[in-house]
Amino acid sequence: MSRSVETAFREDLLEQLTYFEKETSELLRKAHPDAAKRDAIHALISAYCDHIQAYLDGDIIGETDACVWIGSTVTIVDELDGSEEQYKLVLPHEIDADLGHISFLSPLGSRLLLARRGDRIEVDSPAGSYGVMLFETVYRK
Repeated sequence: MSRSVETAFREDLLEQLTYFEKETSELLRKAHPDAAKRDAIHALISAYCDHIQAYLDGDIIGETDACVWIGSTVTIVDELDGSEEQYKLVLPHEIDADLGHISFLSPLGSRLLLARRGDRIEVDSPAGSYGVMLFETVYRK
């Protein structure tokens, strides 16, 4: 990764940490009336922020395209029919279905966050459970 790309990536991660410091309470308030689901969302946000901090501290090296960050574009493969779909994982206020931008809080997005290439992901959605494989992840701002 070039120095300027790495610098931009680090700046994006710092912006995300700032966002979560300011917005986590509001995200949890809006998230779900069920306390267990709110707790799961809080745990997801905490784990993600911990991962960001570990990267920024230098404890994790080379992770830019090895795992899914908020801002990553992912290609997943459906286990049943082998079809590929591409999505970009975004913050809730950046959702755009026409562009394939899904929230990290959605059933699929929450399972993709921090997943690694080659991971099998089981997604529980309102329409039922399904499995996908994370084929590729690329971080792009």
